Amino acid sequence: MAKTTCAKFTYAKYSAGGDGSAAISYTGGTMLEDYLAKVDIQEERTDEKEYADGHLIDQEKIPTGVSMTLELVNNNAAICKDVLGMSEVGSSGAEELLLTEADPPFVGAGVLMANRHKGTTTWEGYWIYKIQFTHNGVSAETRRERTNWQHETIGGTGMLVQPGATGAKGYYAHKKGMTEEAAVAWLKNHAQISVSGSP
Repeated sequence: MAKTTCAKFTYAKYSAGGDGSAAISYTGGTMLEDYLAKVDIQEERTDEKEYADGHLIDQEKIPTGVSMTLELVNNNAAICKDVLGMSEVGSSGAEELLLTEADPPFVGAGVLMANRHKGTTTWEGYWIYKIQFTHNGVSAETRRERTNWQHETIGGTGMLVQPGATGAKGYYAHKKGMTEEAAVAWLKNHAQISVSGSP
C-alpha cells in the first residue's frame, strides 16, 4: 500500500516581478521542518461547452487559478506573522498575536510530499508562485473528559504570473520523482533560499 508524507512547508514573501517586467523575486525564504497533517491543491478551470443540434462538439477547460489548503500540525508564530500578516504585540514574555485590518502579504509557497511504495520512496514538490493565505479557523469539541482538536487550516488562491523575465505564464511549478535531497534543493531554489539556509 502506498503511503504519502507531507512536509517542508516553505514560503517566501513576494517582492517584485512576475508581471513580465522582471523575473519574480522573494525575500525572507523559510523552510519549516514540521510535518503537515494534510495538503490539498486544486486547479480551477473554466468549463465552456459548445453545442450543435443538441450535441457537444467542443469544450474548453482553461486554467483560471490554483488553490492550496494546508492543515498545520504546528501553526507557529512565524506562520501567523509572515504568511497571515498578523502583528505581534505585548512585552517580552507576554506576546500576543493581533489580527489587524491589514491585508495578508503575497507569498510564494510550496510543499514536498514523500510517496512510499513497495519499499521505494520518491519525492515530489509543488511551488505556487504568488498566493495570499487566510486563516480558516480552528474548532474543538469536548466529549466527556476529552477535547477533540482539529488541526488549524490556512488556504488561498494562487495568481497567474510570469516567473521569468521572459517565457510562459503560470500558476505553479510541480516536479516528481526526486530524492529527498534533490526535492529540498528544488524547493529552496524556488523560494530563493541559499544552500546554507539563509535567504
